Amino acid sequence: MPTGTRLKGNAVVNRATDRFLHDLAVAPIDNKQKNRMIDHAAGALIGACEQCFQALEAARPIPNLRMGETGGGCAS
Repeated sequence: MPTGTRLKGNAVVNRATDRFLHDLAVAPIDNKQKNRMIDHAAGALIGACEQCFQALEAARPIPNLRMGETGGGCAS
């Protein structure tokens, strides 16, 4: 669906992105799978909504992937 502005997208794109991020947050999948799902969603958003794209990038579980599923931390 065409958007009026590439920065803000439109109501349909915004709702779909919000729903995707919510569903991803509660999905029983590991961080590597979540990261890959974000790859696919971001690819679908190219040119449609820059703010939605940024929201997807911010939701990436990169720290968890680097530290392991539990987040890691320093062992004393």
